[in-house]
Amino acid sequence: MRITDIKTIPLTCPLKEPIGDATAQWDAWNALLVQVFTDEGIVGLGEVSPLHGREMAVFEAIIQKRLRQLVVGEDPFDRERLWDKMLGKGSGSFTLGSEGAIVSAIAGVDIALWDIAGKALNSPICRLLGGCYRRKIRVYASGLFNRAADPPLTPKELAEEARGYVKEGFTAIKMKIGFDMKRDLEKVAAVREAIGPDVNLMVDANQGYSFPVALKMARELEKYEVSWFEEPIPSHDLDSLAALAAAVDIPIALGENEYSRYRFRDILVKRAADIIQPDIVHAGGITECKRIISMASAWEVPYVPHIYSTIGLVGTLHLIASTSNAFIAEYIKGVGEWALRNELFTEPLRVEGGCINVPDGPGLGIKIKEDAIDRYSYRG
Repeated sequence: MRITDIKTIPLTCPLKEPIGDATAQWDAWNALLVQVFTDEGIVGLGEVSPLHGREMAVFEAIIQKRLRQLVVGEDPFDRERLWDKMLGKGSGSFTLGSEGAIVSAIAGVDIALWDIAGKALNSPICRLLGGCYRRKIRVYASGLFNRAADPPLTPKELAEEARGYVKEGFTAIKMKIGFDMKRDLEKVAAVREAIGPDVNLMVDANQGYSFPVALKMARELEKYEVSWFEEPIPSHDLDSLAALAAAVDIPIALGENEYSRYRFRDILVKRAADIIQPDIVHAGGITECKRIISMASAWEVPYVPHIYSTIGLVGTLHLIASTSNAFIAEYIKGVGEWALRNELFTEPLRVEGGCINVPDGPGLGIKIKEDAIDRYSYRG
């Protein structure tokens, strides 16, 4: 079997209302689908996940102008070698760096290669990764975003949103903080009261605090039984993150903005995080994330991935299913209900009792609806 072509499909799904976190705002959910074709008629699916539509052209250019020429004609089963080839010195890709956009672009191709292998062998990807520790994965509702326009959501409004997720069956919820310590604590208190003591509550500051504020905030959050404190300060400051992790009882989570096993090696060595969160569509796809997860297991550090994607969500479910040090998956909720994810697949993923079943079909185990492609095609 040989790779014959790569195509990209940019998609965008406008949100009903612009939303944001402590450091960014956006008005649409975007996805760049990647199709890898073979001479045996098997087509693999992958994804890159740009935050803004204007970034689509950057990833398309990297895939079409750089990566395509490196993998066409190759055996799609040679995933490890092709990953290294796409980033390696001999490819010329080092001129684009070894972090960021190039690794995200590689992720899109890599996920598609795993999909091809599973389809060719009539096996779900999780079996190719070593088999399943679990076939049903607990998910947490990742919502309670900030309204992009003034006024911001009130504690009462956030509490009502959180209460709705509990009614849907979610047993864990994550909310956005990182804006103003006093107001953030008021919101956390309201949400905790709304959901009760038995639902896990996590907070995500999206790098919005300084170290002194994060330290004070972490100590205040302890009274609300917060399960983890995500990206409390800028992620490049590993020494301060390590100091914070050592000083507080709440686990520190980190990793959605990291792109390679080398960066995660530094995080683990410095003990800058109690939980790592590599995103499959950022950190090099299934191949690189499996390396990162295996490395973390040596430090007894759990893997709880960041997930803000469609096909990437499915690939991540296969990773979690095959991984001993994973226990929960992120499931984005909130404004607009993320119609792109819900409408893209012929058989939508369903959350029941706060869990999702891992697709058991060949490869990723999903099929794309052509009418959804037409409906959400990006024409920017």
